[in-house]
Amino acid sequence: MTITSKDYGYTQDGRKVKQFRLENSSGMSVSVIEYGCTVTNIRVKDKNGDLRDVVLGYDTLRDYERAGASMGAFVGRCANRIENARFEIDGVTTQLERNEGRNHLHGSFSRKLYESSIEDDKLVLRMNSPEGDDGFPGNMEVTVTYSLTEENSFVMEYSAVTDAPTLANFTNHSYFNLNGHDSGTVLGQKLRIASDTFTEIGEGLCTTGRFLPTGGTPFDFETEKEIGRDMDDDCEQMRLAGGYDHNFVIDKTQGMLGFAASAYSPETGIRMDTYTTQPGVQLYTGNFLGEETVLGKGGCAYPKHGGFCLETQHYPCTPSHDNFPSIVLRPGEEYHEATAYKFTLE
Repeated sequence: MTITSKDYGYTQDGRKVKQFRLENSSGMSVSVIEYGCTVTNIRVKDKNGDLRDVVLGYDTLRDYERAGASMGAFVGRCANRIENARFEIDGVTTQLERNEGRNHLHGSFSRKLYESSIEDDKLVLRMNSPEGDDGFPGNMEVTVTYSLTEENSFVMEYSAVTDAPTLANFTNHSYFNLNGHDSGTVLGQKLRIASDTFTEIGEGLCTTGRFLPTGGTPFDFETEKEIGRDMDDDCEQMRLAGGYDHNFVIDKTQGMLGFAASAYSPETGIRMDTYTTQPGVQLYTGNFLGEETVLGKGGCAYPKHGGFCLETQHYPCTPSHDNFPSIVLRPGEEYHEATAYKFTLE
């Protein structure tokens, strides 16, 4: 596996950004920029031996700065939503920036510039998030590590430490289209999720704290089916999100790297299996992509449902629900999670 780099551009405030390319001997490659630890390209061979770029993105650094979809980005301090942008730790209430209506969504890690190094054939990106960043307590040291195996697994590892009690819940926000990033919608591609339960959402897409069974509902992906097969179902959960934007509870031992989901394109023969240490995965079907004003790579206007996300994570709005696994990180502890996307052909 080789890692090469080149200059990618300058941020609006004049800081230089590099792009790194991780490539294995079979020709698969992953490109990443220091801005937001953003995955800009994943190129894999299809059943005809042609390379397909299977993640959505933009052509320039300025477009990544302007766009609001977090395409390919590393997100935190807290992936997904925090209800009312407020949480409590040890009796102390913290008010965060309200960046999605009354709620807080994802945070600003996707808009940070990271310091990069190559260590043991891995790309390592580091950043210090200061006390008060987006309103969060504690100075946090964050490390993101990307690697590519000879078996076509793209591995993402996240670590963090803090000097005060705070929240930590990180994910990657890549939009996938296994037919190629510019090939239309993903509704005909197939998906299986290792879950028989999902977290119910209410108004504002915030979780209610209830766990609902997937069986007999549009959320049943235990047997592989087309992503769009049940998307027009007139159930409340689908109406609230305008498609899928829901957290699935993964049936695995918490903290262990285990199977979470598998996506497949009959057109290209490309299969992507997702493995993670995290307890949940958010399926998002690009329900607002058609509203994006910044054009994608090659001048592509990505349509609604033009990509799907499998955001491995702890559950949305965790601070509002004591029955969800905790995301509190304390001094002396280390946050560490990992996710792998493995590509094969059928």
